[in-house]
Amino acid sequence: MRLQPRRVDPTVTHNPNCRNPILLLLGSQGYALSCNEARALADQLHDAADQVKQRG
Repeated sequence: MRLQPRRVDPTVTHNPNCRNPILLLLGSQGYALSCNEARALADQLHDAADQVKQRG
C-alpha cells in the first residue's frame, strides 16, 4: 500500500536552540534533523535528481 497525496508542500524551518535544530515538515509529518542529517539528506536528494536528469 502506498499513500501519495497529490500535493504536499515541504516546509523547512530551524531552531538553533534545539538538539535537532532542522525541522522538515511534509504534510502533517514532522522530522527533526541534526545539521549533519539535513546535509546528508540534501546530498542524497541532489544526487537522485542528477541521476534522473542524466537518464532523460
